[in-house]
Amino acid sequence: MVSVHLRGLASRAATAVLFFSLPVTVLAGPTVKDLFVTDVTPRSFSVIWASDEESRIDFPFLSVYIDPDGLVPVVDAEVTPHPVENRSTVIPAFAEENGVMKVRVKGLEPDTTYYFQTTTTSKMSGETTLYPEVPPFPAVTTEKRSSRSMESGEDVVPFTNDLVYAECYFDDGVTPAEGTLLISTVEGGNYPVSAFVGDGIDPPFALIDLNNIFGRDSNESLNVTQNRNLTLVNFRGRFGNVLVTHRVPGNSGLCEIKVPEPALLTGWNMLSLQLEPDDSGIEEALAPLWDKLVSIWEYDTQLDKWLRYDRTGPSFLNTLAELHAGRGYWIIMDSSASFKIQGAFINEAVPVYTGWNLLGYRSIESWGIPGAVESVESVLDSIWGYETASDTWLRYSPAGPSFLDDLEWIVPGKAYWILATGEAEW
Repeated sequence: MVSVHLRGLASRAATAVLFFSLPVTVLAGPTVKDLFVTDVTPRSFSVIWASDEESRIDFPFLSVYIDPDGLVPVVDAEVTPHPVENRSTVIPAFAEENGVMKVRVKGLEPDTTYYFQTTTTSKMSGETTLYPEVPPFPAVTTEKRSSRSMESGEDVVPFTNDLVYAECYFDDGVTPAEGTLLISTVEGGNYPVSAFVGDGIDPPFALIDLNNIFGRDSNESLNVTQNRNLTLVNFRGRFGNVLVTHRVPGNSGLCEIKVPEPALLTGWNMLSLQLEPDDSGIEEALAPLWDKLVSIWEYDTQLDKWLRYDRTGPSFLNTLAELHAGRGYWIIMDSSASFKIQGAFINEAVPVYTGWNLLGYRSIESWGIPGAVESVESVLDSIWGYETASDTWLRYSPAGPSFLDDLEWIVPGKAYWILATGEAEW
């Protein structure tokens, strides 16, 4: 994910009139932010990003190269702005209004790295914004192979993943968020996948095909198993973002259309936020969970102090007033639910202090151990995660015996205890 503010500038000459001059009028291209590479297959990939204004559907564009300096273009690539499977012209029109940009590139080679530059054109002024403005350009590597089989003992058996669907609304909770992209990441998956609201299903729903997920380790089709982390982002362009953390539903072996399962279970859960809330006040941020919430706790490493909010206890004992991205929380639920947060993607690193830190990872994608903790490796004694369903702790310690390490993935929506021997940034 990349957040940038690059503007293509064009100026009109000032005109002298008598003894004074009129001010120079500067036309600027759209502000571009929140760029993601999605929907990567052996032969194609997509890039999505947000514009702060209405931008033309015929010209969110992508220049594709085989080198990071953009000297050698890929001449035979097929570039499609706002691709939709049902050939709707309404969906791209809504996306244009929302400032939601998506471009798909097809006709590529498997397991090959490509580089790209985006172009965004204002519907109002016609001015354009390039990202990046200059090389080196961002990279994407196509997947190795699509496969619907896996090894099981000495046999090779077929597998089929489900499709999941979710409702997507604007802030009033009633108006379908047409023109919105639903972005999905799965624990163990490589790049996210995405789909427009109303593409292949009636609004306000969006439909995600988990068969389009590829494994981060194998770069081949991933068998998406039950209870893996499943994060869904309502990517709404200039109308902001909504993120919901779920779990993958049970799979009967047949490809079915299902709703995701709740991520938070009855009892103690470790929770983090991948978006900085638009309203960080605890009652506002936790409103979707309020009727199922017992209490929530945060540990301040610097003060060696617990902060808490107990919905059922005396209010004068409540010391936790706000929730923020990057921090970790213990949350006690009296029934299961998925957690929805509305806010902005963050770019800032998460500070790590000497001692025990209760933290959340800021990415919306899952990352494998030890790569996920590489930035804090020099001060890392150990990192611990907790699984509510099995009431078990998982850990990784670079200095400890490797056979005791059972924490494999850092996933969005969960919090982790980090024991650090010094200060760093995660």
